[in-house]
Amino acid sequence: MGGRCEGWSSLFSSLRRATPLIVLASFLILFVLYYVSPMGAAAIYAPPSLSEGMGLSSATTEAYRKRLRVRGTQRRLPQALIIGVRKCGTRALLEMLNLHPHVQKNGMEMHFFDDDERYANGLEWYRKKMPYSFDNQVTIEKTPSYFISREAPARIRAMNKTIKLLLIVREPATRVLSDYAQIMDTKLRKGKQVAPFHKKVLTADGEVNDGFKAIQISQYAVHVLRWLREFPREQIHIIDGDNLIVDPYTEIDKVQRFLQLPRHIHPDNFYFNETKGFYCMRNETFQKCLAGAKGRPHPRVDPVVMSHLRLLLWLAHLLAIGGLGRNLDPGVALLSAPLPCTP
Repeated sequence: MGGRCEGWSSLFSSLRRATPLIVLASFLILFVLYYVSPMGAAAIYAPPSLSEGMGLSSATTEAYRKRLRVRGTQRRLPQALIIGVRKCGTRALLEMLNLHPHVQKNGMEMHFFDDDERYANGLEWYRKKMPYSFDNQVTIEKTPSYFISREAPARIRAMNKTIKLLLIVREPATRVLSDYAQIMDTKLRKGKQVAPFHKKVLTADGEVNDGFKAIQISQYAVHVLRWLREFPREQIHIIDGDNLIVDPYTEIDKVQRFLQLPRHIHPDNFYFNETKGFYCMRNETFQKCLAGAKGRPHPRVDPVVMSHLRLLLWLAHLLAIGGLGRNLDPGVALLSAPLPCTP
């Protein structure tokens, strides 16, 4: 019995002597976990996002990104905005730019400048919704509906008259078809019927259906001229969304230069995924493809209808630009499709 007590006494004595080492080791473990766990800086702020390589969902990492702060960071109002256009690759653009270590993305569409109730919350509310970033990082927010908003341009200028604006566009008729494909998919999943494409985009007498919102969005010139009243042309960078699909590096490199960032993104950051049929992203620590809903196949449409729609949208673009006496500089010219010669 006495031997057993001496054994326990010896054990407790050893533990007491080892206590400082145990405490020190515990602090070291916690320190390491802070910087390598999903709740640590490496998962949240490693440029580009190491969290995807750790198997975390984008929703999870975005939640962490919003809640946690790493020393030396603070929430900042965005220095650049992706203002549109819907169904032209805004999500792909944001994720590709997020490869850059000097970019900090806000993953949610805030709708701050095009929603009166949210705008009434004030800029401080908006700032607090942004992710933490370092001094040398550019915070980017994306809300495609800003592009068609009447209020957004002036409100954004009131926040920052020198802000950089990113506008990604596709050939207008193709964008309408992509928009229609998403609407059709959503309605069919709910068991609802959707009118044929030609009946949605054209009137009975063959004119463009201006009442269809997808058509309104694709009338780029009407909207871009509103932005040009508030911002000089050199603050708006237009990305060719059709080229982004087939040659992402060329378009992203132009954006790097426009944002005056070091050229950290290179051609080998993109690879073509044969299964998905589009380019994905990678770096030394992870690779990522956009969600399955991205790159949704388009429904078959009569090529004569598409050709007619392209012509009508092209003419509408020229009318809007010419009516205000503006020259078609290379960037603004991208907002219209070349005149189709054949169906």
